Amino acid sequence: MIDKINETKIEIIIITVIDPMGEVEGEVIPNDGSRQSDKPTKIKFNDQPPVSVGDKVLVRIINEENLDTNETTKIGKYIRKISSTPEKIIGILKSGFDGEKLVPTEKKNRAYYKVEKNTINALDGELVEAQICKDGKNRISRSVKIIRKLGNSEQVQLASSIAIQEHGIPDHFSDQIYKDALQRAKLVIENPTDLTHLPFISIDPSNARDHDDAIYVLNDPDNQGGFIIWVAIADVAKYVLQGSELDAEALKRGNSTYFPDLVIPMLPDVLSGNICSLKAGQVRAAIALKIWINKVGKKTRHSFFRCTIKNEMACSYEEVQGALDDLETCKRNTTLKKLLEPIHAAYQLLARQTQSRGPLELELIEQEILFDKAGAIKTIKSKERLEAHRIVEEFMIVANICAAETIQKHKLPFLYRIHEPPTFEKLLNLRTSAKSLDVNLSNDAKLTGHDLNKLLEKAKQTNCEELISLTILRAMSQAYYSPENRGHFGLNLRYYTHFTSPIRRYSDVLVHRALIHIHNWDQDLIQTDESELFKIGDQISKTERRSMLAERDTKDRYLAYFLKDRIDSEFSARINGFSKSCIFVRLDETGANGLIPLSFLSNDRYRLNNEKNRLIARSSKLTFNVGAEVLVKLKEANPISGGLIFTLIEYKNKAIPVSKKFTRRKKNLKRKNLG
Repeated sequence: MIDKINETKIEIIIITVIDPMGEVEGEVIPNDGSRQSDKPTKIKFNDQPPVSVGDKVLVRIINEENLDTNETTKIGKYIRKISSTPEKIIGILKSGFDGEKLVPTEKKNRAYYKVEKNTINALDGELVEAQICKDGKNRISRSVKIIRKLGNSEQVQLASSIAIQEHGIPDHFSDQIYKDALQRAKLVIENPTDLTHLPFISIDPSNARDHDDAIYVLNDPDNQGGFIIWVAIADVAKYVLQGSELDAEALKRGNSTYFPDLVIPMLPDVLSGNICSLKAGQVRAAIALKIWINKVGKKTRHSFFRCTIKNEMACSYEEVQGALDDLETCKRNTTLKKLLEPIHAAYQLLARQTQSRGPLELELIEQEILFDKAGAIKTIKSKERLEAHRIVEEFMIVANICAAETIQKHKLPFLYRIHEPPTFEKLLNLRTSAKSLDVNLSNDAKLTGHDLNKLLEKAKQTNCEELISLTILRAMSQAYYSPENRGHFGLNLRYYTHFTSPIRRYSDVLVHRALIHIHNWDQDLIQTDESELFKIGDQISKTERRSMLAERDTKDRYLAYFLKDRIDSEFSARINGFSKSCIFVRLDETGANGLIPLSFLSNDRYRLNNEKNRLIARSSKLTFNVGAEVLVKLKEANPISGGLIFTLIEYKNKAIPVSKKFTRRKKNLKRKNLG
């Protein structure tokens, strides 16, 4: 049962996170004004206050207690903003007859800035960084001075370049880091256990360079119907020395960032794409996990080994799926099928155990952006969720569980992967959203993943499964890393960690070091203490969210670029939300998100009903519902910001008249473009 305690406190906090779903978090600023704390007090918001990362905000803090677990979450109620974020901005320089202007790349910032100074001679169309000027009263103005060139707006990978600059993602390694990585790559492998005789296979995307993991499964001769599962993970800790400059750089980055057209790796390519990567036919250092499961898929025991392996095959998901489906077009079919038979059989047993555990089963459709050789967008398609994906996911989850069990058994501090249950208010919002789609959610105070899965099953009958999945995702708390365990709600596990992707996640490197310490594989390794782990967990949780935002913004920009030549084209879409000024829609064809300003609708006034999650016209009583199918026409596509603006053509198969304000807007836009 969840209850609210009335105890409140007024504090100044700094906004640290705004995640892709709009979830806002901040940290209390200590009385001395600093942010240096081993364990900062974190504040969550159930609404979406008008803030940006870095803003200092005055809030009223309410302690929300879960009476079942006796855990307290601090919820912030926005009062007012005290100071704003850094006074710098990224944009495209535009020259016109009335001088130079800066067009911001940020989607929410639709205003132009007048360029007062351009002493570095940036040219029309260049991507630049600018300093926002202040007026005589030290107030922010709408003028800027250009301080740095970032590239040309026509360049390939522009969307990724903008995101890198906007989110401050480190994209270059220093000469010293490269030198250190090259030196470490020459290291002679001397791991104690030789497993090169085992025919491991790796299964990854077809364009992958960083192969973190490989698997091999055989029938257990001592346990009829059971299997022995081997999961080998790249031994990154062997090459990234604790406390080295390379280690510090990996921590600063926190993780690799994956854009549709390029990867910003956590480690230099000589490590991430070469000596650490479990390439086919190459002897590589690894930490291998041997797992025994019985005939019903229950794990009976496991052991870790620091070893060398030789990956027999590097396969794509599609190739593995082809072998599973017995397609004649699948290359190496005979050998691959022979290796896959026990892998698939063991997976089916594990999957039954997983189903009985009852994790959350969200099936979200991802969009894949494909490029031609020149770097132009060739097509956008929905990613198919294959059984091959589920096989790898199942093995990696059980490997992560084994790592968490082993370290916890030895009572060492380490980083758990935490996913907390939804807050009280988010549960209320989820129930409201579900009800607006004619799907009811259990009224139990203690909600489980099983309850949400039943909701998804009901949604399948209403053709709103994807929308319900997105609604559930918005209600979820953001996962993070911490040495203080709070369980994993989504997977329905008491404890969980990340062990299987050390090439691209720093958290996994730390887990590897903990396992190395436990097994005494390296005498020089020093165990990281808990106070330091709090700081590291906070850092890599932030870098993970930074990458998520950058990846989302980049996809939005490429989608806008893909659609910019289809102005005035009509699209089928669904309503996926409202604000006081617009209707949010998601296109069926590409999955692109955009908005319909209410000012574009017929000359009426609209009232937002948050309780029933609908928008109602005051005069005509026309009611818009979340999940409703609509026909929209594209009016603006801005590849620089990623913004898409539509007009509404049809709702419930009825034509919707356009307002007079929209007609005036079109004329104003033409005047702006002439300028």
